[in-house]
Amino acid sequence: MVGATRRLLAVAVACSMWAAVAADPAPPADPPAVYACTFAEGGWDRADWILASRPDWDHEGNWIQRPEYIENEVPADATEDEMVSKRAKETYTSMLYKERLEGDVTIRSKMAFAHRMAPSIVLTSELGPADDKGRRTHLGHFEIVLFDEGINVWRHEFKDGRARWEKRAYARFRLEKDTEYELSVTKKGKLLIVAVGEHPFAYHDELLPDTFWAGITGAEGVNRFYDFALTR
Repeated sequence: MVGATRRLLAVAVACSMWAAVAADPAPPADPPAVYACTFAEGGWDRADWILASRPDWDHEGNWIQRPEYIENEVPADATEDEMVSKRAKETYTSMLYKERLEGDVTIRSKMAFAHRMAPSIVLTSELGPADDKGRRTHLGHFEIVLFDEGINVWRHEFKDGRARWEKRAYARFRLEKDTEYELSVTKKGKLLIVAVGEHPFAYHDELLPDTFWAGITGAEGVNRFYDFALTR
């Protein structure tokens, strides 16, 4: 009788273990969002954002609302080639989420370009005071830029009345115009992890700021932005 009871208990335990293995594991929880929106009509609030310009370009720009996305304002009479060269500053529109961030953060945005370039995620450590027209400017900032040959990471600074910039990292692969891509940028201390599709890379940069604003920039052609999210 004791042996039979033990055999029944063993079968029950085995069945219980099999059921636990067979059951689908619970999907991992998404990381908590600091902020998330879509840029579809009615999907975002302009009051959550700060428009910012480059200090060396007297041009603030604006966003044009489309049903499913926003795009940067560009001169109607400029050719595609002019927008990546002599009339580039007339295509520049940039904005930052209004809250300053610190610590480890991931920024994601779905975006596309209509010609060759250059939608970006931007991390701004220094934001200039409002001028007499209420305009703000990026001073020290990083741009993580998508274009038809991959990704460039640029660091910008503005000192002694002069703008300077340098390429800090890059990855080369083919991207196509009028194609939606999700650009992901994770800042972990002094490490920047960048990915678009199946093309991730990372690099260490002591110049990455400890606190910053995060946002998007459209420039050098028509750029479309579909959403934006900040997660820890």
